[in-house]
Amino acid sequence: MVVLLVEDDEDLGELLKYNLEKNQFKVDWTLDGKEALEKIKTNSYDLIILDLMLPGASGLDICKEIRENSINKDVPVIVLTALSDEDTKVKGFSIGADDYVTKPFSMKELLARIEAVLRRAGYVRKAILEFDGIVYDKRSKSVTVDGNSIYLTKTEFQLLEFFLEHPEQLFSREELLEKIWGHDHNETTRTVDVYISRLRKKLGDKGKYLKTLPRLGYKLTKE
Repeated sequence: MVVLLVEDDEDLGELLKYNLEKNQFKVDWTLDGKEALEKIKTNSYDLIILDLMLPGASGLDICKEIRENSINKDVPVIVLTALSDEDTKVKGFSIGADDYVTKPFSMKELLARIEAVLRRAGYVRKAILEFDGIVYDKRSKSVTVDGNSIYLTKTEFQLLEFFLEHPEQLFSREELLEKIWGHDHNETTRTVDVYISRLRKKLGDKGKYLKTLPRLGYKLTKE
């Protein structure tokens, strides 16, 4: 799912982007209200997270434009702001905001609000991921290959889930280290190679789909 994040606080924006991507959202982040207005006219999104106090254009103006004149008029909008007065909230809801989160907030709260807004809008996050006979059930944390169960370690699960969420996309070793092991990891790119090799073996014949592109990285592909 693709999220437009409009937030001019760089530290908060980085934190939001990191946590959203960690939860399998693709994030298009802009710090400028005017740029956000251009994006909503040309790009389709599944969710918009919008600060109110922005350079270029206010969040309320952007929200109004989303609802009246954009291809994203039916997309859920969550407003983030330090303004907690009742009049601002009422105005935000009156022009089409779906939820209102006051700063400071916890990431756990924001993620819960996101899931609630998406459910109300009829969006369903996939519980089962599949790629040519490789099936991962998030609910039971189980993986089958052509109907046969296989055992994976926690890190192998995370790698497989990430690739199943992003089929046909190339990721460098450095990107995989950050996505799976986090910003503060102490691992080397060799660690990625080792885990990819282990995962391929456990996938059996389907391991051929987890391909190495020399000097570039890895992707899950039928090519």
